[in-house]
Amino acid sequence: MQNMPRGGTFPVKKVFVSRFDNGLIMEADFAQLEFRTAAFLAQDETAMEEIATGFDVHAYTAKVITDAGQPTSRQEAKEHTFAPLFGASGYGRTKAEATYYTHFNEKYKGIAKWHKQLGEEALRFLKITNVSGRQYAFPDVTRRHSGVPTHFTMIKNYPVQGFATGDVVPVVLNEMHERLRHMKSCLVNTVHDSMVVDVHPDEKDLVLSMVWTLNQDLNDIIGETYGLHMKGCAFGHKDLNVPMLLEAKIGKNWLDTVDV
Repeated sequence: MQNMPRGGTFPVKKVFVSRFDNGLIMEADFAQLEFRTAAFLAQDETAMEEIATGFDVHAYTAKVITDAGQPTSRQEAKEHTFAPLFGASGYGRTKAEATYYTHFNEKYKGIAKWHKQLGEEALRFLKITNVSGRQYAFPDVTRRHSGVPTHFTMIKNYPVQGFATGDVVPVVLNEMHERLRHMKSCLVNTVHDSMVVDVHPDEKDLVLSMVWTLNQDLNDIIGETYGLHMKGCAFGHKDLNVPMLLEAKIGKNWLDTVDV
């Protein structure tokens, strides 16, 4: 089941409960998966430092837009923070919002440079190859008069979304399934970059411990699957050197969960 509404919009997630008496529902979400993926693929130093230090990027986005004359909350800013990773621009935005999109490329110079390299790769080879080996074909790509390639939004979008939810999530989902195999608790759903587990009441601590140990192994699992520690990827770096992270929350139903 996908695209469930927020609790305050329509609290349907409250009706999803455990099959076990006194059981629990746990959801493990990747933390900023697309941002971490883009930081790794582009080897953007600013993004990598913010991830390492726990910098609040959404609060920063809100400040940029607010300072540009449009008071914006952290929650409202979320829709803009990572939009440029997927090819979005300031076009069609308010003047204050457009300021952030310009600022994004100035702040994350490594990502902006990588976007240009992706465009050149698509124009030269009519395809782009991601670090996992997954390829995206652009057989009719051409260069516009401005110098920007056609399909540029997709050219920038596909490698990030593809590696994050197309390559990383299935590998980790399979690993979680294997680690739950000998428990009564079981995977019941996956939503984009999160995994939902029906937790037996006697296994709460065991399941949470499983998530903790899985976090310690995440980068090794992903790196070994795609050979990143051996063949490297763009710009010659050889390791998945941006930490991936799962954040867990648990409760009596799918809606009323708390961070653990």
